[in-house]
Amino acid sequence: MEKLRCNFNDLIDQQTLKKMIDSFRNNAAAVKYVKSLGISDEEIDQNITRFYSFSEDLSYCKNCPGLNKCEKDNPHLCTKITYRDGFIEKTLVPCKKLLERVNFEKEFKVMDFPKEWLDASLKDVDINSTARKTVLTKYTNYIKNLSSQWIYMTGEGGTGRSYYAACLCVDAAKRQKGPICFINCATRIKDLYGMSFKQKEDFQRILDIYCSCPILVLDDFGNEVKNDFVRDGIVFQILSKRASQKLFTIITSDFPIEDIVTMYDTNKAAGVRARQIGRMLASASKEEINLGEVALY
Repeated sequence: MEKLRCNFNDLIDQQTLKKMIDSFRNNAAAVKYVKSLGISDEEIDQNITRFYSFSEDLSYCKNCPGLNKCEKDNPHLCTKITYRDGFIEKTLVPCKKLLERVNFEKEFKVMDFPKEWLDASLKDVDINSTARKTVLTKYTNYIKNLSSQWIYMTGEGGTGRSYYAACLCVDAAKRQKGPICFINCATRIKDLYGMSFKQKEDFQRILDIYCSCPILVLDDFGNEVKNDFVRDGIVFQILSKRASQKLFTIITSDFPIEDIVTMYDTNKAAGVRARQIGRMLASASKEEINLGEVALY
């Protein structure tokens, strides 16, 4: 925090001083804000280095490159000036985008994707394909409370299934549609399976979260460890409860639904449950959306 009397005047050469004054005067937003505090032109000129830095800061933030690309000396902080009792007070406060990030990040209960993707936007997604438009249409219908159809995305590696799912979740988080769980199946289902032996309370608590959260992403579905308990005690439980409650679910997978059924069909008795899983996926999603081979972003 920096408090300055208004007659403070830094020693600075006149040419540089004039450039600072001109630069500040040409920043309409900075001038309007400072004037609203009741600070006179004389006081501004006496402390122009302070107001110049405020003006430059304001200009940079107006054209914010994104939180992850902020190159300010004090990243994610903005200069704020107040004026009271003859003092100019200059402080650094969290920027608006940081506060927005903190607010919507709370919507995520589990976030198994790179933190940089929190800057993702649906505007970044190339939707010049029928498949991607279909994904966006399904999501839009969910947001408008027109449908709770699931989204089942397949496609070659590098087509951006996970990134697209993250874009949808970030948008939903900004709309306060959470809690949201974006889980990597290979990791989280393995963890659940381990808990089922000696941490039964934790197992049930986490399973209930996955079963009941408003939005669930099963990322990399089909690459989880597979056995009878995982199929019947975890995967079937999650899918059946979410299907019965019509909870929005996004699934990304290397495999079409038919292959998922085959992988979980470990023996004759298991075939019934595996086919139930397949029917549930097909019924809740209505279609598989193959993003193809073209990179998403």
